[in-house]
Amino acid sequence: MTNTLRFRLLLSYAILTAIILMVAGLTLTLAWRSVQDRVIRTRLVAAAPLTTRLVRELWRNGSPPATITSELSRPLQARNARLLLVHHGRVVADSAGGELVGASFDLPFSPARLRRSTRVPLAGVFTAPNGREFLYALMALSPPKGAASDASPLYVIQMSPRRFPDIVREIAAELGWAALMALLAGLLFSWFLSRWITRPLTQIAQAADQIAQGDLDLHLEVSGPAEVKHVARQFNHMAQEVRASRQAQQAFIANVSHDLKTPLTVIQGFSQALVEGVIGDPASAQRAAHVIHQESQRMGRLVDQLLDLARLESGQVQMRREPVALKTLAAEALARFHLAAERKGVTLSLVGEDVLVEGDRDRLMQACANLLDNGVRHTPEGGLVACRVGRAVDAPGMAELVVQDTGPGIPPEMLPRVFDRFYQGDRARRRGSAGLGLSIVQEIVRAHGGRVEVRSKPDQGATFRILLHLSSHPAS
Repeated sequence: MTNTLRFRLLLSYAILTAIILMVAGLTLTLAWRSVQDRVIRTRLVAAAPLTTRLVRELWRNGSPPATITSELSRPLQARNARLLLVHHGRVVADSAGGELVGASFDLPFSPARLRRSTRVPLAGVFTAPNGREFLYALMALSPPKGAASDASPLYVIQMSPRRFPDIVREIAAELGWAALMALLAGLLFSWFLSRWITRPLTQIAQAADQIAQGDLDLHLEVSGPAEVKHVARQFNHMAQEVRASRQAQQAFIANVSHDLKTPLTVIQGFSQALVEGVIGDPASAQRAAHVIHQESQRMGRLVDQLLDLARLESGQVQMRREPVALKTLAAEALARFHLAAERKGVTLSLVGEDVLVEGDRDRLMQACANLLDNGVRHTPEGGLVACRVGRAVDAPGMAELVVQDTGPGIPPEMLPRVFDRFYQGDRARRRGSAGLGLSIVQEIVRAHGGRVEVRSKPDQGATFRILLHLSSHPAS
C-alpha cells in the first residue's frame, strides 16, 4: 500500500499541510510577539512622564530611593509594571522588593539621547540576571540644585515583563486544537483529491490487466485532469491498434496457412500417386514431378519472404552504403518482368533522369522488384505499369522512384494499412500473394533512412513512391 500513487499523494499533501501549518503558526507567533511588544512599549512610554514627575516630587521632599519605589509599587503593580531607580549605572531601588538592587543596568544610548531623556522617554529591552526580558521606558532626573557639576542624573525606569511566553502557554491548548482540526481537514481534502487524481489511473491499470488477460474489447471512459484524459485517449487508441493488429495477425496466419496448405496438398497428392504407382506412363510422371517442383519452389519463396521480413524488422540485416544509379537499377528490375508483362498483355515503361542514391544495391533492387511485381500482377490486360526516376521536387536532397499502374486501385479506407504485414484487406494481398511484398519494401526503405508513399483511387490505379537520400559520392 505504501508504494501506491494514492498513498504517496496523500502523504505529500499531509506533509505539505503540516509545513503550511507550522509556517503559519510561526508567522502568527512572531507577529503576535511584535504586536505585544509594541502595545507594552507604547503604554510604558505614555506613563513614563507621570511616573517621573511623582519620583521627582518625592526625591525633592528628601525621600530615599527605596521609599520612593515602595510608595509607587502598588499603582505600578496594577499596570503590571515595575519601577527601577538607576544611578551611576547601578540599580539603587527596585519596587519588586529590591530584587535587582545593586545589579548593573546598561544604558545603550548615546550621551546626547540620554541628555534629552529629561524631556523625551527612551525605550529599550533589559535582560535580568535570571534571563527574563523586560521592556522599559526611562527618563532622567537632573541632579538637585546645588549638586556638583559632574553629578550623575537619576534615571527613572518603568518596565514590564515580556508577556509573550506566558500568552503562548495560555493559548497553547487552543492553538494545538486548531492546528489538529486544520490538519484533519487537510488530510480529508487530500484524501478526496488524491482519489480524484488516481481513480482514472487505477482504471487504466485495471484495463491494462484486462487487456493482458485477452479482453481486447475494453474502452476506457475519458475523465479526470487533462494529462490523465490524454493518457486515457492514448490507451483507447493503443487498445484499438492492438485489436486491429490481433485481427490482422489472425487473418495473416489463416492466409499463410492456406498458402502453405495448398502446395502441400498438391505435393502430397502427386507424390502419393507416384508412390502407389497410379501414374504409370513416363510423361505423366514427368508432369507430376514438375508440379511437385513448382509447388515446393512456391513454398520456399513464401518461407524466404517471412524470414527476410523478420530479419529486416529486427535490424539483423546489414545494409551496405554505396552510390547506386537509380534509373539503371530500375531498368534492370523492369527487364526481369518483360516476359511476364508480355504474357499478360501489360506494357512497361521507364522515364526520368539517372540519379545516384546512397544504399544497398541488392536490397534496393528487391524493393523495386516487389513494387513492379505488385503492379504487373494487378494490372489488367492492355494496362500500363510506368516507372519514373529523378530528383524529388517536393523533397530537397531526395531522389524518387515512382511505380504507377492502371489497375483497379485501392479503396481509401485501406490505404493507411497497405504496408501492414498482417493486413489482408488491400488488393496487394490477394491473388496468390501472401501480402509480404509491400511490407518488405517499407522495411528496406526505412533501413535506408527514406520513406515510401502510396496514392490511389478506386478504378484509377495505384502509385507507389520511394524517396531516398541522394548520394554525395560518384558511382564506382
